[in-house]
Amino acid sequence: MTTKTVLIEQLRAGMYVAKIDVPWFRSPFLRHSFLIEDRAQIEKLRRAGAQHIVIDLSRGDDVEASADYDDPISSQEITVTLNTFPPRSVPKPLTQLNEEYAQALVARKQLERSVHSVFSSISEQGSVNPQLAAEAVQEVSIVTRTLPNAAIFMALSQQRAGDSSLSQHALSTCTLALVVGQSFGYNPLELQELAMAALLHDIGLLQISAPIIQRSANTSHPLSAHDRRILQSHPRLGILALERQGGFGTRVLQMIGEHHIRLDDSGYPQGTKGEFTAERSRILMMADYYDELITGFGGASPLAPHQALQRLFREAQEGAFDQMILSRFIKLIGIYPVHSRVQLNTNEQAVVTELNPSALHRPVVTITHTPSGTETPNPLVIDLSEQVNVTPERAIDKVLDSPEPAHLAPSSQAA
Repeated sequence: MTTKTVLIEQLRAGMYVAKIDVPWFRSPFLRHSFLIEDRAQIEKLRRAGAQHIVIDLSRGDDVEASADYDDPISSQEITVTLNTFPPRSVPKPLTQLNEEYAQALVARKQLERSVHSVFSSISEQGSVNPQLAAEAVQEVSIVTRTLPNAAIFMALSQQRAGDSSLSQHALSTCTLALVVGQSFGYNPLELQELAMAALLHDIGLLQISAPIIQRSANTSHPLSAHDRRILQSHPRLGILALERQGGFGTRVLQMIGEHHIRLDDSGYPQGTKGEFTAERSRILMMADYYDELITGFGGASPLAPHQALQRLFREAQEGAFDQMILSRFIKLIGIYPVHSRVQLNTNEQAVVTELNPSALHRPVVTITHTPSGTETPNPLVIDLSEQVNVTPERAIDKVLDSPEPAHLAPSSQAA
């Protein structure tokens, strides 16, 4: 591969981008290697802050070959192209976000009780109570249809770092998978099957001895090859248990069996081909892995949501995950999810109040605290993607811990 670094001003249609000089989460494109087909793509890179572009001369034009290229797309068409995202809504005031988050916390408590009942029944009786499982899935489905996704995501992720509870992991994975499945337009039966598989995807772990489970969470002493094979047998053990019991459809069993099979065949069980896995299995795998990353499930260090998505993005680039599903997943959650408390580069504290679909790293925020740490009497709403004549431009510097339950500004500070 022969490459050359060019300035953004030199980029033209016909060139093949091999690398850009912005982080993955600032890029307007899921892939960092692609053919430039029109000026709209160049304008997106410019808006993302790209300055130096590495082009692949073996797959596209050189600077000289592209110098006289006449791209017929007008500036009006560029504007249309850049505005193909869903219409932006008016950012919600903090009072409304507070209320939605409070409702999501109440819903989480109820869902926790329902899912805990399912797993308690499994531990006591050695089998899944179909009625309890169906009721839990139904309750999760109702919550995902009635509450905003952002409030659900935040309520489920709070105080989860280091949480090794199987029922909590099942609840979070079930909810995430169901939300993503709904965005794909699956019919009610397909959603019910996906939710049931996500709820029960790890029940095979209940058949593995406690010492192996405990050692798997101790990263300073890796499992032996023998114990690792036993641990990795849990999808098969779960399928066998449900088959013996009966009453669970083939597609549910298939998703459970495939939830650790990666597209590059790096998952398990060994010898399986990721290219043949079902789309819903890939959704379940991504929801499962995301929750493991943010909780440190299995002994790893917990990651913040944007760090977990960065890991997913990198591994998807390497071929482990379905990039189309990941793109949908990121747009639903956001690099910085709504309700997140953040510190800006100006030392101001703010709350993320709306996502920017075309610039997920630059959401709309409501500033709640001054650089000195005092509460602002009139919270200021700032769209980080649309700052004109502002020096310096505000940007998110880091994510702050979100205390429960009132992690946003008091309701008296409505925007």
